[in-house]
Amino acid sequence: MIIDSKYTKVFVSDDITRLKYNELHGIAANIREHKNKVSEFVSHNLLKYLDYSNLTFMKEMRTEFKNQVGSSFDAQLYTQVLTCYQNKFDNIRKNLIFEKVTYSHCELYKRSTKINKKGDFKKVVNKHETTRLSICLSYLARYGNDNTVEYINSQMPTCDDNKKGYYQSILDCCSKFGFERLMGLAMQKRQRAIDRYKDNPIIFKSLTFSGRSRKKKILDWNKNYNSEINAFVSLSGFDRKSMDIPVKFAKDYHGRMQEYAKSSNDYEYTIVFNERKKSVSINLCKDGERFIPEAGNNLIGIDVNCKHNLFSLSNHATYDYDRQLVNDYCKLALDIDKRKKKDKEYQPGKRTQWKLDTLKKKMDKSEQNLIALMCKQLASEGYNHIVMEDLNNGFGKCFVKDKDNEDINYNRKVKFLGLSSLKNEVEHIARNYGIALSTVQASYTSKMCPICGCIEDENRPDQETFCCIECGHSSNADFNASVNIRNRVSEAVLRDRLLKQKDNGAYEPKKMKREKVKEVLLSFRKHLQKAGSECIQTELNTFEYV
Repeated sequence: MIIDSKYTKVFVSDDITRLKYNELHGIAANIREHKNKVSEFVSHNLLKYLDYSNLTFMKEMRTEFKNQVGSSFDAQLYTQVLTCYQNKFDNIRKNLIFEKVTYSHCELYKRSTKINKKGDFKKVVNKHETTRLSICLSYLARYGNDNTVEYINSQMPTCDDNKKGYYQSILDCCSKFGFERLMGLAMQKRQRAIDRYKDNPIIFKSLTFSGRSRKKKILDWNKNYNSEINAFVSLSGFDRKSMDIPVKFAKDYHGRMQEYAKSSNDYEYTIVFNERKKSVSINLCKDGERFIPEAGNNLIGIDVNCKHNLFSLSNHATYDYDRQLVNDYCKLALDIDKRKKKDKEYQPGKRTQWKLDTLKKKMDKSEQNLIALMCKQLASEGYNHIVMEDLNNGFGKCFVKDKDNEDINYNRKVKFLGLSSLKNEVEHIARNYGIALSTVQASYTSKMCPICGCIEDENRPDQETFCCIECGHSSNADFNASVNIRNRVSEAVLRDRLLKQKDNGAYEPKKMKREKVKEVLLSFRKHLQKAGSECIQTELNTFEYV
């Protein structure tokens, strides 16, 4: 499957003159200052810009800050500011929740402390519940406006049964209690939430800026063939007519020079500064095509972890990360912790920070090579569809003990390994080998039996072993998880209820609470039990009844 796309090519300029560098640096500083000015203005009017589109926001900012920044930069500038605040708006919406709060019990101290004795009052524990009214108020606080009822009525004919029931409940509450009354309460909640953020505007610190060049040729060869500089990038929108920046052009990486010609003569670019070397990089946005592989039927499940290995596959293969790099990082991180215990105001020096950054870069490169090796091997074995967990929700909090190093915070190790973004790396590299990627919910993949469907904490007697307390099936815990991950796509009953299909035939998880996922898995277990009399284990460790 081939789709139209845009991609970026990086041009490095190590030979830029000091005059041009200072000019670009001054422009970047002015744009950053204007960004912060716009950010402060938006922060004091958050409620107004909560639902603005990019185009509407851009028009209003151009009127508000007329001629304060060049037309070559204002569109990208205002888009960046609004994008940052849209992320902030999402956090605000998460706090706009109405709940029914009732008294549950009083919690007492279970043991004596220096201040309190055993049995003394500690705190009041309240019970939080949702009702039809609280759900309606939460929806109005998040998305409500004067046209909410009309919008819901227009969406009712096209949505599924669950959505219809949700919308009908909101309409019933609005009819019973009065839309204006409920809207007033919701707006009060929204205003209180926004007031907590308005005095803390987003501050932009980076000098990186984006713009548009309207030069006929943004990239051209250097006519002086004896020079080491083989090409120039021509940018417009500055005080001077144009600025030619010397760059290094490589056909193997950048492609043909003719590919950068556009009929519109309108190019997007981003300038990145390296203040230590006094050089710049130009990220030039280019039109192109992107290949997205079609999802096939030859599936393989992959479990991601960081204790025993990095990848555990449902065909019994494993791939491990560079443990020496991790050990070096752990030693350095623990040394920093010891120093902070002695001096609470201690901050790592430039050299220490450079060591941390270097180790992180080496680990990222090592993981990319490992993923490429894995994808190459899978492609040679005929696999065309990878199934992984959706890792965006994190890995939990705990401490792990490794034989190679001392106790280290699990979250710190996960961050160093970059496990949360590993899915994107696998998807990007697998595409080059014609392999599609699907993701599933991470809930209960490690606790579920792939034979009988039992979900119990006792199925994991230790970190390494899985042993079902009902059917007695036992295997390696990581391998067991990879089989469960694969089965959520291979089994139609689970796939239809837990996942939604993308354009290329791959799947992604539906937004569901953990309790709902468990409910679906348990109902699937009941379905399997009705299918036959005896459960057997196939060669692929999947469900089969005879």
